[in-house]
Amino acid sequence: MIGILGGSFDPPHDGHMFISQYALMRLSLQEVWWVVTFKNPLKLKSNSYANRLKQVKKFLKSRRIKILEIRADKNTYSIDTILYIKDKFKNKKFIWLMGTDNLEDLHKWKEWKKIFYNIPIAIFDRPSYSLNITKSKALFFFRKARIKNILLAKSRSILPPSWAFISGLKNHLSSSFIRKSK
Repeated sequence: MIGILGGSFDPPHDGHMFISQYALMRLSLQEVWWVVTFKNPLKLKSNSYANRLKQVKKFLKSRRIKILEIRADKNTYSIDTILYIKDKFKNKKFIWLMGTDNLEDLHKWKEWKKIFYNIPIAIFDRPSYSLNITKSKALFFFRKARIKNILLAKSRSILPPSWAFISGLKNHLSSSFIRKSK
């Protein structure tokens, strides 16, 4: 199974690496693919796509964490990325990786229900965002799809809609914090 971590990576940081490496270990993944978004429609401004992609290429050092470049001159929403990956790599199984910091606005994502119906999701605990799991409109809607046993989340045969909350070790870094401290 391959983990997909999408984001603006503005800038890429050890928190992204931490989630990726933790996912490799906790979910017994073969690889994690980072998908750098052209533009996040929920963020007002960010560095150019080319600059962010260049930063990610410099940042990544692990052979098991790779960049999947999806060329686009416009927003490629998460659902579009998921459908593209599933179509292009039909013989592979995927799981969507995300931090709890994304849960508050997940129900605002384009076709968010379709995301749940197309890919299993692993949600990683992030300090100070843990309460988002109880407030999330999207997780409330899919509350019966939760996998509570991490051993089931490791299974190669989990089918959507399904999601697991992965707690344990935590990393405090965020791109927003790094941008504000510059």
